Amino acid sequence: MKEEIDINNIIDKYADMINRIIYRHLKSKEDTEDAVQEVFIKYMKYIKAGNVFNTDEHEKCWLVRVTFNLCRNKLKYNKMRMTMPLNDYIYFDLDISSENLLIVAVNKLEKKYRETFELFYFDDLKISEISKILKISESNVKTRLKRARDKVKEYMMKGERVYGKI
Repeated sequence: MKEEIDINNIIDKYADMINRIIYRHLKSKEDTEDAVQEVFIKYMKYIKAGNVFNTDEHEKCWLVRVTFNLCRNKLKYNKMRMTMPLNDYIYFDLDISSENLLIVAVNKLEKKYRETFELFYFDDLKISEISKILKISESNVKTRLKRARDKVKEYMMKGERVYGKI
């Protein structure tokens, strides 16, 4: 019974963060729900195999790393199967409010900068945590954040109409 209580606490503690990360990558509610379950199944298997986390930060980093890997695998699988719906290719002109302009600007970033930016600003992770998750040095994380901020500022300062996908 103790195992169930611990797992429920972990789910309560990290489910929102994992859900946000997955949704930003997969952009589908149904795929996100499935992937969140897969992350926690991997967690339970990891714990049942006798593995132990040293700290809460270690546990959080492990979960985020597993989440990123799962997203990458799903995106790679979908790309190989070419399962994009037709309406993903229909573009329309958007009038973007200032709140949404930030999201659009972040989505325009190159993947490595977007991931770093989102982990730092949207998921409130420390530079040291991001470094462990992405398996890069802390100075590299800082560099990516600087470049991402510069690009986001550039995109937002242009003030031009933005084109997006349906």
